[in-house]
Parts: sequence; C-alpha cells; structure tokens
Amino acid sequence: MNKIINFLEIKQQKTNEQLNKIFSKANTLKDPYQIDKLVEEKSLAVQDHKLFLGFLKYLEEKQIEPKTIFNQVLTLPKHQFEDQYQMNWQSVVQLCFTFLAILKENDYKQYEQFIKL
Repeated sequence: MNKIINFLEIKQQKTNEQLNKIFSKANTLKDPYQIDKLVEEKSLAVQDHKLFLGFLKYLEEKQIEPKTIFNQVLTLPKHQFEDQYQMNWQSVVQLCFTFLAILKENDYKQYEQFIKL
C-alpha cells in the first residue's frame, strides 16, 4: 500500500511541477496545446470539486467573475497576480486547472474558446 501511496504522491508532484513550469510564464495561453495535454491527464477527485466550489463562493463574495480570475492567473506574471488579487498564485493555478478539467468535460466548445485551441 505504501508503494501505491508513494506513486500517487510522486505523480501529483510531477503534475504540480509541470503546472508550475507552464503557468509560471506570463501569457500561458500562448501554448494552449500544452495546457490541454495536462488537462487531459487530470483526474478530478471529490476533494477537487469541494475546494473548487468553496473558491467559487469566495469569488462571489468578493464580486470577482471566475472566468476573469482564471484568465488572469494564466496571463499575468505570478507577482503581479498576487499583488492585484491578494491570493496565493499556486493555489489559484490548481483551482484553474480544476476549472479547465470540469469545463472540458461539460462544455468542450467553451473550453476551446477559453484556452483558444
């Protein structure tokens, strides 16, 4: 069982490293196929959905449109994003990735438009 857990942790760590590498560049949307590849590999857990719904509620309270924040995390440099929104960039990247996976599964046309495939 430990080997399975370690494998899952290593896989998650590699995915996070790929996300950081791609998302850390300003204007990430210039490479939509790389984003699509990562979204394709993403498997959503119940925890992802719960965190995502909680974040949507937070955005609603702050009167921030979800698509705006997810677009900004893809286009702004990390420091500028954090200064402007007072949010942890890494956490929003993870939530954006969940957003993209859900969008791709439920509304592929809108997903294509969002990442400009």
